[in-house]
Amino acid sequence: MVEKGAKPQAGAQIQGKSFLHSLRDEKAKGSDEVYASHTFHEITMYYPMKVVRTRTHKLIWNIAHPLPFPFASDLWDASTWQDVYQHGPDTTYGKRTVTAYIHRPQFELYDLVNDPDEVKNLATDPANAKLLEELKGKIKAFQKRTNDPWILKWEYE
Repeated sequence: MVEKGAKPQAGAQIQGKSFLHSLRDEKAKGSDEVYASHTFHEITMYYPMKVVRTRTHKLIWNIAHPLPFPFASDLWDASTWQDVYQHGPDTTYGKRTVTAYIHRPQFELYDLVNDPDEVKNLATDPANAKLLEELKGKIKAFQKRTNDPWILKWEYE
């Protein structure tokens, strides 16, 4: 807890900037890329992810991709999810299968213009190899700028 009136520590930085200009202008300069990070939802739900979203594409790096995706207990216990889950891994829930929710690939690349529901993963399509590498580079550069310790996973996995 920070004491009232306490001054920021010398050299401390905070990520982000005001998005007020984005509310006024749909194509505001500086709003072309958004970065996101996730480590866990509840303490037992470890699943680190890094994301970059441009105006046209999104890349999700599921760092713990060999692990099953951990659902929040309230979602897992929901009667609608349990009903679908009991029908088997190929049962669809919305536009994805149960398996697609639980077992995520290392990289998920989506074309947000032609696939706004993010159903068709383009990461393994050779036609998108250049784009995939470009977006990976953006994630790495962001991690470097923000001193993200997960950057080590690029070299040690």
